[in-house]
Amino acid sequence: MDESTVNAVLDTLPDVFYVFDADGTLVEWNDRLTEVTGYDDDELDGMAPLDFIAEEDKQEIATAIDAVLLGESTETRQSALVTKDGEHVPYEFNATRVTDEDGTVTGFTGTGRNLSKRRKRERTLRRERDRTRQLLETSPIGILILDGDGRFIEANERAATILGLSKREILDRTYDDDRWNATDETGAPMPPAECPFAKTIRNEEPEYDTVMGVERPDGERVWLSVKSAPVFDDEGTPVEVVASISNITDRRHRERELRQQRDELETLNRINELVREVIHELVGAATREEIEETVCTRLADSDLYRFAWVGDQDLVEGSLVPQALAGDDQAFHELVGEVERENEVWERPATKAFRTGRHVVVRDFSKTTVLTDRLREGALERGLHSGIAVPLSYGQTTYGVLVVYATRTDAFSEREAAGFDTLGELVGFAINATENKKLLATDQAAVELMFRVTDEALLVDLSRQIDGTLVLDGTVPTSDGRYLYYVRVEDAQPKQVADTAETFSTVNNSRVVWIHDDEGLLVLTVSSSLVENFIESSAKVLTARAHDGVEDVVVEVTRETDIRTLLTSIQSTYPDIELVAKRDVERTERSERRSRNVLSTELTDRQRSAFHAAYLAGYYDWPRESTAEQVAESMGIAPATLHQHLRKAEGKLASSFFDSMME
Repeated sequence: MDESTVNAVLDTLPDVFYVFDADGTLVEWNDRLTEVTGYDDDELDGMAPLDFIAEEDKQEIATAIDAVLLGESTETRQSALVTKDGEHVPYEFNATRVTDEDGTVTGFTGTGRNLSKRRKRERTLRRERDRTRQLLETSPIGILILDGDGRFIEANERAATILGLSKREILDRTYDDDRWNATDETGAPMPPAECPFAKTIRNEEPEYDTVMGVERPDGERVWLSVKSAPVFDDEGTPVEVVASISNITDRRHRERELRQQRDELETLNRINELVREVIHELVGAATREEIEETVCTRLADSDLYRFAWVGDQDLVEGSLVPQALAGDDQAFHELVGEVERENEVWERPATKAFRTGRHVVVRDFSKTTVLTDRLREGALERGLHSGIAVPLSYGQTTYGVLVVYATRTDAFSEREAAGFDTLGELVGFAINATENKKLLATDQAAVELMFRVTDEALLVDLSRQIDGTLVLDGTVPTSDGRYLYYVRVEDAQPKQVADTAETFSTVNNSRVVWIHDDEGLLVLTVSSSLVENFIESSAKVLTARAHDGVEDVVVEVTRETDIRTLLTSIQSTYPDIELVAKRDVERTERSERRSRNVLSTELTDRQRSAFHAAYLAGYYDWPRESTAEQVAESMGIAPATLHQHLRKAEGKLASSFFDSMME
């Protein structure tokens, strides 16, 4: 190849070409050098290598040239090429020595390549790597990268926080390390082959939203939602797995709580239904024994509870004695009684409930400190896990305690216990009613007596100060020993009467319930009264009417009551009281008639419909299953209209019920 051809080839090179002689003088170059440096051929002729080198790189380049001239190696160095205009362009130079036929070194030759584009690409790649690193470290989710062998090769800080490990500790593990103690979403051990990382490599496709649990070094279990995807090489072989992990432990706990709440609500609804059924059956129970047996049987027959018993206090021994029981607790209640008798310090939950008047719940027999070791073991042997003891109370009197055992732990939540409190109050009321002959009417005859009072009785003195009539519709004892007088005012201003009543020392408070023209209803809180004297003398006050300083009081006593003794007792406090009328009555004469007629004749069709709809819709349940608005909407009437119908119906039913109780 002739010289012109060689020069033509050199001129087509994208790199600069140069030849320096042994003295370091530029003797050959291609056109690319003139284009890059800005020097023309005359200026280039005779220039030295270091004339093109930045000052800070000259020493390194000079040393490399010496090495080329003295040795046989090719040297490559990077430096800024300085152009005629002083611009610094990044270049990579290489050089190798040139010898003649005798082997004498005559100089060196080489090429220089512009690194600008490569440097730009490197900067771009560096920025991308930095950006990726920044994204990795600031990501709100954990990022993990595994190689094809399942070893972790990268992890961000969030992943380290989630897993409770340092990044170095993560990189020392594989996905199938036993220390993970991995479980699936059901809590069962997860085989390594089912781990999302393994499945991603095996199936060569992403795995989405795998839920798994792993154990942290501190023993805490953290629940993860894992997404993983394969990374392929140029040949399409999966070589890495990129995975994101999110900590869903709190979400799992919330979901579990919601499930528990749903289960609890379902159980509560079943309990409410059971309580309603028990209450319904209580209406037909004529004796205390029937009431106690009904409650125990209905509770034990349900699949919610294993055993139920009602106990009362033995006046001699002072301990609780079962009066009724149902179900099979394999004599566990007897074991509890035995432990209490043997241990003078320990008090059984039922005894505490009876003593304090408040329910006692044992949520887990196996763990509670309320029971002794012997009782915990005995409960487990019998499959009993929780229980409740509920006092059966009415007013200030506790008639006994209801104890229920369940095979479930935590079977008596706060809401369930509240439902049992309601049941306990209703059973207490029912027992009180039967023992006082009030729950059902009987054929026993009674005597109605009318007394006239003109001296210092409350309604006598109050009627003297007003121009109207006062009618006592009823009284209710309070827990602090006082009485609520429900007084109807006729032909007078109720507000004025209430203000006047508060001037009396025996009246602690007064409130106007309702007013209609010159009529109204007051409720007076009275600390001592004529009613109290009659009650202490075993007489029931039915009503009283006072006008202009004269009060007529109607009471009821049994035929066995010594009326003379009664009158003498009342006259000790009210000397001017006198008996003005007496008549015999049969209790069934009114109570049966009211029970038969109240629903059929006293309620209108609309009242019966509204009352029935509200009942069926659970308006009277606790907690309420339907609101008044919902019941009204179902009937196509306004809520106010519904309330009006219900209040009238309830008023008539309540009047019939309480009137019948008095007979």
